[in-house]
Amino acid sequence: MPKRVKSQWLGFGGELKRWREQAGLTQGQLGDRVSISYGLVSAFERGVQAPKLEHIERIDQALSSKGSLIRLWHAANKGNGLAAWFRGLATLIQQASELREYNPMLIPGLLQTESYARAILRAGQPSYTDDEVEEQVSARMSRQSVLTSHPQRRPPHLVEILDEAVLRRPVGGAEVMAQQLTRLLEATSESRVIAQVIPLSTEYPPGLSEAFSLFTVPDRGEAVYMETRMSALAIDDAKVVAAYTRHFGDLRGAALPPPASRKLIEEIRGEFS
Repeated sequence: MPKRVKSQWLGFGGELKRWREQAGLTQGQLGDRVSISYGLVSAFERGVQAPKLEHIERIDQALSSKGSLIRLWHAANKGNGLAAWFRGLATLIQQASELREYNPMLIPGLLQTESYARAILRAGQPSYTDDEVEEQVSARMSRQSVLTSHPQRRPPHLVEILDEAVLRRPVGGAEVMAQQLTRLLEATSESRVIAQVIPLSTEYPPGLSEAFSLFTVPDRGEAVYMETRMSALAIDDAKVVAAYTRHFGDLRGAALPPPASRKLIEEIRGEFS
């Protein structure tokens, strides 16, 4: 029976693989350097086996990760596959002073309506019961409270870059999309929320890659957050953050300015109405 991937180690394994490939080593070469088998290195990277601290201390030294893998191991060992001060997407959103997101596929969760979120979850998780879908919708809606004013917390500055195809995809049908685009227009009427659209007519779009988020957390720094169907990963490595920051700048440069983006959103909403 195949080993089951442990969610708290999946993100750790991805980071381990990134550091290994950055060092130009195969799994076997790394194993030889730290006196473990290549099969064990593979198991660590796939998240099917939790490494011992002694292994990670040797790997950290071999890959010159300067303690990053050790800190990530400690966080994962507590049941959290993210970097030490990350506690999942909800915590990142709560702590962030600025959030920049790129999504080529969907309206971002912070700006989704209940109907849109429900349609996405039903289509993406067909095995979910109605109660499970509603639980996920409720959780997604509760996270949006971070955008409202609170006596002890200032809402984050939010910048969303969307592909025009996101606006035109009839998720849930015309009525759901009309409501969703109305919600998007209402949110971006406030100065702290910006949405910019990359037109379909763009011949050389810099993106069309995976969705990602850039978080700025006071007194903590910056991080890149990405998630897949099976895992989530937050990376605070300075080089990685800088690369995604440059990429976000390229995406924003290809997008329409905010006023023109709002006009396009209004036009597309009219097509659904």
